[in-house]
Amino acid sequence: MFAGLFGQHVIHSSRPFIVVEGESVSGSFATLEVAGNFITEKASYAAFVLRHDGQEWVMARDRVINPLFGPNRWEFIRRNQ
Repeated sequence: MFAGLFGQHVIHSSRPFIVVEGESVSGSFATLEVAGNFITEKASYAAFVLRHDGQEWVMARDRVINPLFGPNRWEFIRRNQ
């Protein structure tokens, strides 16, 4: 079980990566890759990935730029890792 703070919120999860949309956790994932695929396929452009880091949740991947406003930054980051 993973528990920690993100801002002033305490978040509990069974997996070390979570996708957050607005004020809600959309899902928890075992790997960053699976969380990224979830965002690409099912989540909104407001979603981002947090990873558990001891006592807190930290940003693992920032929000995706809406393709209507420019290139898909998430795809760019994944291709260049």
